[in-house]
Amino acid sequence: MRNVRVVLVLAACGSVAACAGKPPAPAAPPPTAAVTAPRIATDGTYQGTSTRFQADRRDCPHPGLVTLYVQDHQFEYRWTPQLYVDAAIDPDGTVHGIGPDVTLNGRRDGATIDGDVTNGACGLHFTARKTS
Repeated sequence: MRNVRVVLVLAACGSVAACAGKPPAPAAPPPTAAVTAPRIATDGTYQGTSTRFQADRRDCPHPGLVTLYVQDHQFEYRWTPQLYVDAAIDPDGTVHGIGPDVTLNGRRDGATIDGDVTNGACGLHFTARKTS
C-alpha cells in the first residue's frame, strides 16, 4: 500500500509540474546604442585646391590653392583678388553662394567641402579639407 501511495504522490507532482508550463524565456538584453561616426563641427579652416573646368575668356580666374575660413556656417570664396563670393552651408551639407554675376554650388561631407564656382564663361571646381 505504501508503494501505491508513493506512486500516487509522484504522479500528482508530475501533473502539477506539467500544468505549470514552460519557464519564461530570459529577458532580452537592452538595446545597444547605435555606433555612429563622431560629428565634425562645420566651423574652422579648410584648405585645398581648385581646378579650371571652363575658360571661355582670357581673363578667367586662375586655379590654385584655396583657403576657406568657415564661421557660423558661412565663408567667402575668393573668385578674383577684388571679388569674393559669400557662401553658406546648410544643415544638410548643401553649400551655396552668390556674388556679382558669380554662383557657387557645392557640398560639405564630413571634413571636406567641394563645389563649383562659375560666372557662365569661367568655372573653377574646388576641394578643401578641414585643417582645424
